[in-house]
Amino acid sequence: MKILAAHDGSAPADQALLFAAEMAQKLEGELHLVTVVPDLCLSSEEVSPNECSLITSSLQSSAQGGLRKAQEMLTGRGFQAQTHVKAGRPVDGILDAAEEIGADMIVVGSQGRHGAKRWLLGSVSTKVAEFAKCKVLIVK
Repeated sequence: MKILAAHDGSAPADQALLFAAEMAQKLEGELHLVTVVPDLCLSSEEVSPNECSLITSSLQSSAQGGLRKAQEMLTGRGFQAQTHVKAGRPVDGILDAAEEIGADMIVVGSQGRHGAKRWLLGSVSTKVAEFAKCKVLIVK
């Protein structure tokens, strides 16, 4: 079984990652870890190409650092995972990674949005669950 854990550096993502690692170990499956770097320069006329390059580089560096921390957390607990970095919208990046590796399950953390904010914005976990072609587990 191939399990993809989505990680954004948050505490709920850490919980989801550890749950996914334990599940992969028990099922003798593969664990994959993905983080998505948002594209904040989407054809913005207010940001120069130079500034956009700096922003993108900074976000990439931050994402790599977050993946290293998550990988260290896993290694410290005896787990291993293959890592993937995607760029773009989080939902799209997670779904693309799942498709590329042939994931049997995606594990995501829940941010717990409530009320109007949830109604207006939705959540990454809800959208992943809606559009994924495989099973999705949302860890609270």
